[in-house]
Amino acid sequence: MSDRDDGRRFRLDKISIVILLALIAVGASNSGLSALQLPIASASASAEVIAVEGSILSAALLQAAAQQHAETTLSSTPGFTAESPPYAAVRWFTFMGLLGAVGAVAFRLIVLGLVARSRDPEGVGIVSPAAVRAARLGLAAVALLAVALLLRLLAQSYAVFGGDRAFDSALITTLLSETTWGRGWLLQAAGTVVALIGFSLADKDRRIGWATAAVGVLALAFTPALSGHAVATPDLTALAVLSDGLHVLGAGGWLGSLFAVVAVGIPVALRRPQEERGAAVAALINAFSPTALVFAGVVVTTGFFAAWLQLGSIPALWETTYGRTLLLKLAVLSVVFGTGAYNWLKVKPTLGSEVAAGRLKRSALLELAVGTVVLAITAVLVATATPAMMIDMSQSTGSPEAAAEMIH
Repeated sequence: MSDRDDGRRFRLDKISIVILLALIAVGASNSGLSALQLPIASASASAEVIAVEGSILSAALLQAAAQQHAETTLSSTPGFTAESPPYAAVRWFTFMGLLGAVGAVAFRLIVLGLVARSRDPEGVGIVSPAAVRAARLGLAAVALLAVALLLRLLAQSYAVFGGDRAFDSALITTLLSETTWGRGWLLQAAGTVVALIGFSLADKDRRIGWATAAVGVLALAFTPALSGHAVATPDLTALAVLSDGLHVLGAGGWLGSLFAVVAVGIPVALRRPQEERGAAVAALINAFSPTALVFAGVVVTTGFFAAWLQLGSIPALWETTYGRTLLLKLAVLSVVFGTGAYNWLKVKPTLGSEVAAGRLKRSALLELAVGTVVLAITAVLVATATPAMMIDMSQSTGSPEAAAEMIH
């Protein structure tokens, strides 16, 4: 099989991807309306709605379900909310698994695809073994995501219903079927299964495997939006969900594929004959660099859009908890960008030897380590009430004092 055929066999059906994106966007738009248009009878917003992971759930609906199925009333565990450290840790694991899965697909279909099309003899030789290892990396990432998925459901149920009823099947069914958060969780579960099947097939280097994994990962990329700020955005809900999904794809295509380069690509290249190792690493990085630049650009663009949508005003950056957390994330993210720029401008031009490859790997590991800190901050940020959300809630309830207390 020629290199051109090898590149073609992993191309996806673009029409199917567009249809999937459209269905997610339309579903998110409908879910966003159902989540936001809640009957609020009193000025006390906290008594009528519960903001968990950024999604607004109807407390009246959940309490009715509790009374019907468990003959009890709705009560959350004191001190345990979506902002609690254990819950944030679960989201952190979720993000790492998600970016790892996206990165594995981006590495195989884009980075290794560019290496194959370069027809560089040293680079082409690493494509097949690196593809198999990338599939195994994807399997590990999805396995982490599956564990985090179950922990996330438990944490959500624990936060909403309390520790004594966290395992109540009737209440969990209501949570999954009657809330926007639940529909997002179900989409994540479906995407995890599809991605798991895809990576399992890709491990045997089957064409359908990578296509299936890509579809599953594409669906997974939009699940944070369905349980976060995007779907609770008062205006432009569908666009906010689409932007949030692209933000996840951008982060996974950048940092996730960088992890694949470090964990899969470079080790495979260094197993080549000694005289080919430096050139093989160079071919790999030459394919990764433009890929990372494009995905990083997507991260920046969608990040600015989300900030504009959620903050409402520039002073909110330093006057609200959400804004200050966002500033912290941007500060740490600038270190990631700086390290990436150093790799691109200083280390990449020196590639061609094992010594340079080792220097690149160490620098890339630092970039990834700081990236995990960014994910940890993001895990906190997505459960922090946004100024736009609280302003909309104050207008609905007529209680601006309560909203002001929640965002500061």
